[in-house]
Amino acid sequence: MRTGRRERTVPLGAALTRLLTRFPARPLPLRGAAPDRAPSPPLSSSPSPTAGLGVLAVFSAGWFVLNLAHPMDMSVVAWVPVVLSTFLSAHACMRTAGLASLDAAARLFWRWLGTAAFIIGLGVACNAYEAVAGPGAPTQQPGPLTTVLYLGGVLSALWALLRLPVARRSRRERLTLWLDTGIVMLAAGLFAWAFAVRGSPELAATTGSSLPGLVTIMLGFVAMLTAVKLALAGAGPLNRESLSALGAAALVGATGGALMPLIQSRPDLNVAHVAVPITFLLLAIAAERQREERRETTRAPGRGRPFSLLPYAAIAATGGLLLVSTRTAGLETQVIAAGATVITCLVVGRQILAFYDNADLLARLDASMLELRRHERRARSLVQNSSDIIAVTAADGTLSYVSSSVERILGVPADRWLGRPVAHCTHPDDVRLLGRMGRRLMRDPGATATCQVRMRHADGDWRWLELVGANRMDDPAIRGIVSNARDITETRRVQDQLAHQATHDALTGLANRALFTERTTSALALARTATDTNTGTATATDTGTGSGTGDDAGTGAGPGVGAREVVLALVDLDDFKTINDRLGHAVGDALLKVVADRLRECVGPDDTVARLGGDEFAVLLRDVSAEEADRIAERVVVALGTPARAADHDLLVQASIGLVAGGPDTDASELLRRADVAMYAAKEQGKSRYVRYTAELDARTVEHARLGAELQHALVSGELFLLYQPVVVLPEGELSSVEALVRWRHPERGLVSPAEFIPVAERNGMIVQIGAWVLREACRQLAEWRRRYGAAGPVRMGVNVSPRQLREPSFVQAVTDVLRETGLRPEDLLLEITETAVFDGGPALETVRALHALGVKLALDDFGTGHSSLGLLRTCPVDVLKVDKLFVDGVTGTVENSVIATSLVQIAHALRLRAVAEGVETEAQARRLYQLGYRLAQGFHFAPPLPEEEVGRLLAVRAAGLGCDRLDPPALAG
Repeated sequence: MRTGRRERTVPLGAALTRLLTRFPARPLPLRGAAPDRAPSPPLSSSPSPTAGLGVLAVFSAGWFVLNLAHPMDMSVVAWVPVVLSTFLSAHACMRTAGLASLDAAARLFWRWLGTAAFIIGLGVACNAYEAVAGPGAPTQQPGPLTTVLYLGGVLSALWALLRLPVARRSRRERLTLWLDTGIVMLAAGLFAWAFAVRGSPELAATTGSSLPGLVTIMLGFVAMLTAVKLALAGAGPLNRESLSALGAAALVGATGGALMPLIQSRPDLNVAHVAVPITFLLLAIAAERQREERRETTRAPGRGRPFSLLPYAAIAATGGLLLVSTRTAGLETQVIAAGATVITCLVVGRQILAFYDNADLLARLDASMLELRRHERRARSLVQNSSDIIAVTAADGTLSYVSSSVERILGVPADRWLGRPVAHCTHPDDVRLLGRMGRRLMRDPGATATCQVRMRHADGDWRWLELVGANRMDDPAIRGIVSNARDITETRRVQDQLAHQATHDALTGLANRALFTERTTSALALARTATDTNTGTATATDTGTGSGTGDDAGTGAGPGVGAREVVLALVDLDDFKTINDRLGHAVGDALLKVVADRLRECVGPDDTVARLGGDEFAVLLRDVSAEEADRIAERVVVALGTPARAADHDLLVQASIGLVAGGPDTDASELLRRADVAMYAAKEQGKSRYVRYTAELDARTVEHARLGAELQHALVSGELFLLYQPVVVLPEGELSSVEALVRWRHPERGLVSPAEFIPVAERNGMIVQIGAWVLREACRQLAEWRRRYGAAGPVRMGVNVSPRQLREPSFVQAVTDVLRETGLRPEDLLLEITETAVFDGGPALETVRALHALGVKLALDDFGTGHSSLGLLRTCPVDVLKVDKLFVDGVTGTVENSVIATSLVQIAHALRLRAVAEGVETEAQARRLYQLGYRLAQGFHFAPPLPEEEVGRLLAVRAAGLGCDRLDPPALAG
């Protein structure tokens, strides 16, 4: 029969071994419960009595079996564990009843059950006294007091059981429960009647009393009531393992009472010796399991038995009783009884199958309903908790539904949007876009469209939303346009930021090369369009009368005076690298920011300032005349020439600027190239100035490129050679040393001036290769002269070194290798460097110091013409000052003209340096320089740069002692 609930029935005869093996481990988690939940804290520090009860039960069973096989006159030993087990079980029940975490009904149940165990324990104690020391001892018959105590304990247990609350049931479920209860109790009554009719007289005759029969019937009914309560009415607040143990306890107790007559012939034995310890052990196990579990966790719904077995067990037992009762009847009665029993079993089987079919149907229905509710909850949750706004716009343009997420995104509750048009909170610039999207959707049912608009937040800010709309006018449940709006404010901000980073310089915030090229291209295209328009207008206006003078015809001069044009200015900072090298990149970056700010101040709002990379900037001037462009370039030169404060440093920065005007045949890249050519021309002219691009500059650039290629060929083919200019001692003119000077004999052009090819080599980097060749060749020549002429050879060889060579990390090693190969001492070599090369320090100055530490002599060439600084003489380890010809030319004039030459020689003497006067051309200059204190000089007055053969002849004469010891200027000149 159905109980009306899909829960497992608790079997009354749960196996004792299963409970013992699982105890005292914690119960496994129920289906649907989290398997990894944290274990419950310990319930009590007091020891559990279950182990002791188990020992008592085993001892009692063993003693009973031993006494049954070998009678012993020690009945008191058999009763002691029986009495102790009842009181220990009562203690276990009371411990469980004291748990505050249990329901009140459960605590009351275990308290009553503990009371029942205690009362039964008193009854067991009285029974033990009567059986051992009573008037009829030994006896199995309980006395009146014992019977009353047993009956009170059983009634207390039954009362505790009946007080357990049951789940609320519908009327049909209550009717089903009563029908099942009636079936079970009717079957129990039939068995009791059959026992009273047949078994009870035999039991009374055997025992001599009708009390055992009454006790057996009473225990049977108690067991049935327990089964009905537990199996049919439900578990209530008890966990299922406790119920299993309780059912097993009731079964063991009832079975023990029924088996009492079997040992009626042994008055010294009692079935209670075995049944009571096991019964109360099971009771203690039930209490302990309740303590461990505290309260049964709700099981996840699963496929269980859709009916209770107890009513059908009662029907099967009744059928068996019928067959047993008719075993002595006639064949006809036996066949009818057997047929009725088989039919009943078939009907029961058919009904069980129907139950399972019905359960499957209900399970599928429940699963479908559960899935439907889950989908509904999911859809509702997605809509309500979505980060997007879901809205429905009616045909009249008003909102008929808005999800609650609109308040999270725009700060306005959803109910305030209903009935209002979407455009009321849309940015004015986006209303037209939103209207076009709505009209496009309304024209085509089922169509979708997307747009991005700004909507006002409750705080007044504008938020970017991406709208995806779909026309659902044909859906009766919607009748509108369904829109999904996603907040993309942060995405737009990041996109704008990335776009800005992609088109702007990260350090200065100026436009980068890509954006500058784009704007230059746009400006040139706009200028060409304006030019074409103006040309067309002028042509249409010309009437062609033929009476003009033709003064302006076909000039081809381009823009006239005051014509507007696009001008590009390329700005390159002069000697910026030295600032990075001396003060660090942090100071250099700070200076670049200052330069960027000053460039912004020099141009108009429509012009573009960009940083192309490193220390190179560009300015795009739109719609300016040539005069305005020149004024802006001059303003930039002046602005950048003003000392700048950068990272706590006062710095002077200058710039070279190349100007170029856009033409009809130029694009952005060509314009930048031309500006670059003009900028390098400004650097060649002395820096800190601007130069406007002309076609001649391009021709010069081409010539430099061609010259660079030919110079590379010249180095390989041996077209370069060296001349040597003597340095003499004043006043005698005796040769002291020589300076090596490189020359180029071109196969077609003849001798090429060093002033022409040295700058080209400096620009394309070939100066490093040429310098290395000059150094090796000059040292080889000095070694050759030393070998050939001995002490008559020059004291040392002077070699000019370019700034580019000093910045090479391998230059010191190259000098060392050359000295080692030629066998010269380091002091035999004099390297001449310029002030500009080492003025700003950095790697060049470090190289100079390394050379000085090596022992190589160093000279400052053309001193006084570059970045002259007396502090340089302290930081740069030099041995010789070579005073430039510019100051030597004036020594024969007034005192004012010779004061610089005088001061320089005095400084050299004070610093213990040797001073060499360059460019001496007259005897008067030589005489005056000697009077001022100069002891070394060189110039055409003594000798021009000579080839090695002529120097060799001079050295040969000097070595042979055939002539004077000094250089005779007239003879040299001849």
